[in-house]
Amino acid sequence: MWMLYNRSMKLRIGLVLAVSLAIGLLGAGVSLLLPNQYTAKGLLVVARKADPPASGFFTYEGNYAQQNSVAYAGTIMAILQSPANLASAGTGVDVKKLERLIKVKKEGSQGVALAVKAENPKDANLLWTKLADSAITTHNNLADLGDPLLTVTKTPGSPVVVDTYPEWQKVFGAGFGFSVIIMSTLIMLIRYLKEDGDY
Repeated sequence: MWMLYNRSMKLRIGLVLAVSLAIGLLGAGVSLLLPNQYTAKGLLVVARKADPPASGFFTYEGNYAQQNSVAYAGTIMAILQSPANLASAGTGVDVKKLERLIKVKKEGSQGVALAVKAENPKDANLLWTKLADSAITTHNNLADLGDPLLTVTKTPGSPVVVDTYPEWQKVFGAGFGFSVIIMSTLIMLIRYLKEDGDY
């Protein structure tokens, strides 16, 4: 099989390299033509103020506060992604489109990470801020119905905007490498089937 592979590739090496180079260049060209994509990333932290001790006796208030915060982080994640929050944030972006542009996940025990994509850094920052502020407002409005000591705050410096569009070099390398592997496999398979049919 290895000898068959070597013989097949020696006969078609020029074709494989030419096609792979063309595919790699095509992918790199497309990546350069497409608009850059930016992502605003930031963290919301859920915390609970511990009640002051009512007496000199030891209490589990600190542990209770931490447990409540951990449990409530899931609620904040749900609020951030809810259609109501996306619609009330005042972003001017369709709710269905916003659902595709945002990503929410839990970070640590009490952190909620929010990532928002946009076509430029200003829009990414603005979308993130509006969505986060809307969720915090919803939390504050509902606080009296639950635990009023629970707080949701944005970490200092949030959000940070980064360019998340793939570099053309990486696109070219991925296209070239993938094409080499696929074409080499196909050439070997065709050669194998042809020689097997000659018997």
